[in-house]
Amino acid sequence: MVEVENELFSLVEAVKHSATFKEYDRWRRILKADPELFAKVNKYRAENYRLQCLEDDGTLQDKIEKFAEENRELSEEPRVRAFLDAEVALCRMLQEITLRVVRGIDFE
Repeated sequence: MVEVENELFSLVEAVKHSATFKEYDRWRRILKADPELFAKVNKYRAENYRLQCLEDDGTLQDKIEKFAEENRELSEEPRVRAFLDAEVALCRMLQEITLRVVRGIDFE
């Protein structure tokens, strides 16, 4: 396990030094400089995640459209948009890392 932990530490450091993470971290720090805006963004993120996890009961599309309309101004704010885009890019990178590990160990 020690060998895996050492390699994991190296992976974490590589992620932290990647351009993708640096962009995410830059925009996160910019948002945190405005605590009110950061709180709104976190509320937005939580609700967006909640909606993504819902099963479609026939009203999901309406809920998503209502959410988008209610949050249009926030999501179009340039700092917020840049942060959310950077967050998605980081999540995709982490998903790709996970996928490669799973495939690499032939996990079924």
